[in-house]
Amino acid sequence: MTQTCPAPIGPRLTINTVVRRHQIEATRDRWLWEDEFDRHTPELVERFSGTVREAAPGARVTWGFSWGALTDPSDRYRAIRRLVGELADEYGDDVTFVPGGFFANLHGSRDDVAREIDDALDVLAGAFDRPARSLLAGFLAAENIRRVREDRGIRVVQGNIWSQFDIDLQDGDGSIAYPYYPSRRHFLVPGRGDDRIDAVTMDGWTVDLLAARHSGMGVDASGRQLNSRLGAGPIETLHRLPLDDAVRQLRSTARAHLDDRAVERNGLGWVTVNYEISEVSRGLDVDPAILRLWGEWIAWQHERWPRLRTPTMAELGEEWMARHPDNENLRYLLRQDGTGIGASAAGERVTWFMTADYRLGVAERDGRREVFDYTPYDVPAREPEETGDRRWSLLGEINQKGTRPQDRPVPLEEFLHARPGLAERLDQCYAAEPEYRELVAP
Repeated sequence: MTQTCPAPIGPRLTINTVVRRHQIEATRDRWLWEDEFDRHTPELVERFSGTVREAAPGARVTWGFSWGALTDPSDRYRAIRRLVGELADEYGDDVTFVPGGFFANLHGSRDDVAREIDDALDVLAGAFDRPARSLLAGFLAAENIRRVREDRGIRVVQGNIWSQFDIDLQDGDGSIAYPYYPSRRHFLVPGRGDDRIDAVTMDGWTVDLLAARHSGMGVDASGRQLNSRLGAGPIETLHRLPLDDAVRQLRSTARAHLDDRAVERNGLGWVTVNYEISEVSRGLDVDPAILRLWGEWIAWQHERWPRLRTPTMAELGEEWMARHPDNENLRYLLRQDGTGIGASAAGERVTWFMTADYRLGVAERDGRREVFDYTPYDVPAREPEETGDRRWSLLGEINQKGTRPQDRPVPLEEFLHARPGLAERLDQCYAAEPEYRELVAP
């Protein structure tokens, strides 16, 4: 028996940005790293916005303000807030809050984070004509997603950074990469029945599926720069790579999700990118051509896929929820071939099967087909209770990062033979997909 698929959405690109006062605002009165006051100007905000609209007329942006940027009394930040309000009115953008510099629960309890979100949403309501419709949160505990849904009516939370592990300040590997309703017990788990929170969790950074298997950043024995966040992000591409390679990586990542076959498989082809205003500034320091090339990448996507739309994160989340009242029919199949850039190994292909019951990752190379990740979601899972713990990942039987002895890849046929129940569920979900039949063929 195959599952019924909801009506398709089509190809979508979401663009998020952040205006902040300090690089990491752990709480409203504690910050880490660089003071970014000088990197934020109304002129740069307007230039960023203009780059997006010129590349994709009708595009909408989700703007996230940190607490410092929301409350800074300087003329500079007053002017930025006024300008963003005007842009939101003109283009239909969403203006919202970024709690904890993307790592709110690392620095504060659930109650602390809830209070900060409530206070920030009140400040936003007084500063802008439109209520916030989403949160840009990086990682956010299930309890805080539940509270913001029930107390503030927000149903769309960018609350997960898919595959992040040993990058920045917090880990969160283990979820599916496309939208889902989270569980009350763990934000990485799709919720079922009464355990489901009625708010959709969205990824924040579309990454290369091969590079994502790497843990963190580093250099291998041959001198290759390895970065598990390599993909659609300008920070990991245009800021770090030769520009020709960067553009090739950006296009390859977009194709993996937006090509017609990918959209047909999933009903949704989705690329999401976050480009903080301070990082736009740093990119221009590296090479003045970077912002122009990023805009050209946006324009290239819209030219290649005329059906592509660029809504706010909130609009896409609402669109998705209108077609998915729960997680029961989730059935994503994501596939990407290596680019040969960094950890995206040439000659290798990764295929992911993602449902509300499990995620399964399979790699193909030189005729070998191996399972490198199997994460079932029907197992006990609890988030850390105390602050200061970066390890929020859900590591299954085998995890893609390969950090444990048990994470050694297993031949696909051997793996499925040992799990006939999983093999049957895969057949039920994916039997109609040629990519699946090709993969499991003898």
